[in-house]
Amino acid sequence: MDSTLITQPRPAARRRPLAAAIAATLLITGGLMAGCDNDGPATANKTPLGQHADSAGMFDVTVDGGEVIARINGSPLYRENLEVVKENLGASVPESRLVSRMVELRLLADQARKDGIADDTATQARIQNAIDNQLANAYLTQYLANLEIDESELQKAYEKMIQDMGGEQQHRAAHILVDDEETARELLDKLGNGADFAALAREYSTDTGSGENGGDLGWFSLDQMVEPFANAVAELEPGELTQNPVKSQFGWHIIKLEGVRESPPPTFEQLRPQLEENLRREAINREIEELRASANVEILTDEVRSMVDRDASAEGEEPTPPADARGQAGSTEDSSPQEAAAESPDDQPAEGGRDDLGGLPAEPLKAMP
Repeated sequence: MDSTLITQPRPAARRRPLAAAIAATLLITGGLMAGCDNDGPATANKTPLGQHADSAGMFDVTVDGGEVIARINGSPLYRENLEVVKENLGASVPESRLVSRMVELRLLADQARKDGIADDTATQARIQNAIDNQLANAYLTQYLANLEIDESELQKAYEKMIQDMGGEQQHRAAHILVDDEETARELLDKLGNGADFAALAREYSTDTGSGENGGDLGWFSLDQMVEPFANAVAELEPGELTQNPVKSQFGWHIIKLEGVRESPPPTFEQLRPQLEENLRREAINREIEELRASANVEILTDEVRSMVDRDASAEGEEPTPPADARGQAGSTEDSSPQEAAAESPDDQPAEGGRDDLGGLPAEPLKAMP
């Protein structure tokens, strides 16, 4: 048994199957090229929500200066289309296979136009949302690429983060792990009669990882350990042994506390990636707030206005003023760019940023460290 098993178990990261990733990428990026996917980005003339448009004109998409590599019923397929698919796919797929899938996607898109699907209000609304999301992603990606972070800002952010962290105690302990209480009590008797702890750990401990080191577990914080073990360590003074065996899901422990210390703070270089990410997120928040402040956004329905009011209250902002006699709100409140999903279960609120990143598009955030 390895000593790492006494730490709290952590959930494994979820992975998307390659086939699903290929399908999703072709649909999303293909929608950008063909302008007919229900959920993916599309480069098309923006159409007001809830209004019909000339579907033929709406989906006549060209790539200025692009290299035409194929034509499908007269509609060009560009080299740039292919490169976008390859970039988003993130997997090694033969180019010929990608082109074949893209041709099939275009044929399906053409058939959707012929069947009038492009005239559907919901489809047009999805496309408009996707356009906004794609452009917002592109804008913020460019914004981050041009953003310069001053070293002095990083140093100030580091000092504040260390101050906010405060001190954390670490413990150093050794243990002998056995399968049953009777053996554990026999070993305690031997230790009481002067037996060497390290020698008994090497001979008896079923935790071979620490047993080879005389039972030494090194330095750890209590929240890294399973609860019965951590509780027992917290009751000990340096040099003390547990008076009785401690039972956990791994067996029976005899624990010796070697020492206690204040946890050394992480170094500036260790925290640099996180500090840079936090400052980038703060810069994005400022940019969006400036855009909101200069915008003239009218909330035209009571239902939407009440949602905005609740959102503003949650963020500590002033609620939207009531509508005037014309049914228009005198507010510049708006909604965030189209929200995109994130897969990491470890995402936490950024230091100094919004609790939920303000619903920012995902791509610029993916570009962060």
